[in-house]
Amino acid sequence: MLQLQRPDTLVDRVVSAIRAEIDAGRLAAESRLPTEQQLAEQLNVSRSVVREAVAQLKADGVLIAKRGLGSYISQTPNGTVFRLPGSNGRTPDLAQMFEMRLWTETQAAAIAARRRDEHDLARMAEALQAMQDPHNDIASAAAADVAFHRAIAEASKNDYFVAFHDFLGGQLASARRSAWENSAAQAGGSADANREHQALYQAIADGDRHGAAACVEAHLRASAKRLALDLPALD
Repeated sequence: MLQLQRPDTLVDRVVSAIRAEIDAGRLAAESRLPTEQQLAEQLNVSRSVVREAVAQLKADGVLIAKRGLGSYISQTPNGTVFRLPGSNGRTPDLAQMFEMRLWTETQAAAIAARRRDEHDLARMAEALQAMQDPHNDIASAAAADVAFHRAIAEASKNDYFVAFHDFLGGQLASARRSAWENSAAQAGGSADANREHQALYQAIADGDRHGAAACVEAHLRASAKRLALDLPALD
């Protein structure tokens, strides 16, 4: 029997309950999902809630629809889409996201320092120039910030770093803009952020993997502070 856990919304609760049944093996790959009415009765929620949860699971690749037959567990029941826990319609936990960035981006920068080529460095330099251009507005500077960090991910020559960067970039878009707005409001403007980016670029250009990792950590900690966040130590 399906049992609800306790996430934040009814839709989340239904999604978690179905995933729990799949993880426990009670709903096997390619088996038929109970009907919308059956799920609504078992979980004591409305059919509209079940419908929305099923739609999310289909979007995530957990369920597939068979015309005229209903919904079935896919051949990849763990899904094909990465989704942050409890992220639906709610503000992401910036502290946890920045901590995750500390772990992933320090490694990406260290690898980039070893694998970067002239094309990678040219893209980083172009993004740096755009960030420092006094004629650019905050939105343009924030976009250049994204382009700079993406160029580093691409320089790692690991497509998974790039894909993960792009995913987080979408989650952090408003936070990046806020950081640039906060910097612009300070006496020194964005000078600190520009120096941090420049130091990171130089370490990668020099092939200094330890220096690149240290520069990323220093930059992300400073960026977090510009958003009033204190990050824990890595060790």
